[in-house]
Amino acid sequence: MRRIPFDRDAITIGAPGARALLQAGGFEVLHTDFLFIFPNVLRWLRWIEPHCVGLPLGAQYQVLCRKPGGSY
Repeated sequence: MRRIPFDRDAITIGAPGARALLQAGGFEVLHTDFLFIFPNVLRWLRWIEPHCVGLPLGAQYQVLCRKPGGSY
């Protein structure tokens, strides 16, 4: 984030904080995936990453959630 000009003032938030904010906003958290574990120098290990999405590792994460009562 520090290398990209428009992210320079961004505030990072961890997965637990993101889940808490989403729940406070009325969303139902379905699950969290952790992504991009291995840097480019270890790219030969990236085949392992799909098996590790549930472990709190990696540079990024995604939180899948839904708004209860919404249409799908």
